[in-house]
Amino acid sequence: MASTSNLGSVDLLILAAYAPELVGMRRLLGDQLYGNVSGVVVSCKTVGVGLPNAVAGTTTRLLQLRPRAVVLVGTAGFYWGASAQIGEAIVPKRVHLVSPIECEGRGGMPEPMARTADCNAMLALGLGAGRAPMLDLANTLVVTTDDALGGRIQQATGCAVENLEAFGVANACALQNVPFACVVGVSNRVGATGRDEWRQHHKNAAQGACEIVSRWLVGGAMGLPHA
Repeated sequence: MASTSNLGSVDLLILAAYAPELVGMRRLLGDQLYGNVSGVVVSCKTVGVGLPNAVAGTTTRLLQLRPRAVVLVGTAGFYWGASAQIGEAIVPKRVHLVSPIECEGRGGMPEPMARTADCNAMLALGLGAGRAPMLDLANTLVVTTDDALGGRIQQATGCAVENLEAFGVANACALQNVPFACVVGVSNRVGATGRDEWRQHHKNAAQGACEIVSRWLVGGAMGLPHA
């Protein structure tokens, strides 16, 4: 692992669970996924798939690169009945750590445990620019593959979309006092058809999330904290 001193610091760190979700940033930053956009030094990195990997991967990247802010890009499924649809890009205002067992009243998380994380309001407003919906996101440990369970999670939490990494990244950023925001492309409906729909739409969904971030950077990165 390269040392922090060798890597230096960046202004903005763009994270994703795995490399295919960052392909959409290549048009702006090149194959190295690193560059200076309108005076903002940007680096894109992966953190790993799933909540545990996201926490560890984000912490490592933060210590390596010491960014002023972090933006996570990726994909998400939408809960039936939520105001979201496949192909849409969402800028969450808050991310929730969600246990389906708790939603069903069969268990509960310890009270001292962090369960919600607010996205940085200025970053989220800048990224959304009045175009992308700002809804709540649920971070589950596993992909929800049951239609009825997806409905119960949506009713219990009020979340519109589901993702596997957002809370892990947000919590790691909070522990390091780094402003965090997130952009996800909606790739599927949560439930029995979700995995097949994700395979069909995830590339375009991730591309849509990257396009939101690219437009924001080219437009001056409104809301990015000052150095």
